[in-house]
Amino acid sequence: MLYQVIGVCGFIAYMTGFAGLQLGWLDGNGCAYCVSNIIGASLVLVSLYHAFNLASALIQVAWIVLGLLGLYRRRLAVVSAHQLG
Repeated sequence: MLYQVIGVCGFIAYMTGFAGLQLGWLDGNGCAYCVSNIIGASLVLVSLYHAFNLASALIQVAWIVLGLLGLYRRRLAVVSAHQLG
């Protein structure tokens, strides 16, 4: 039951980010969108501990890595802007 609740919270994080993107509330290149995907994927990955599925686990790990890369790119852009400015 606990793992199912965690997985549903991950689903909510994914859908909140995606809805925010589609409704124009979030920037697809912004930190909030990346963070919502990282949180969603992390929670779904935790939920897989109870009922493991390799394909789903690989998707979640890829989503986390890509989200972290997005945050890293945003950080580099901010640092570069401050150095130029």
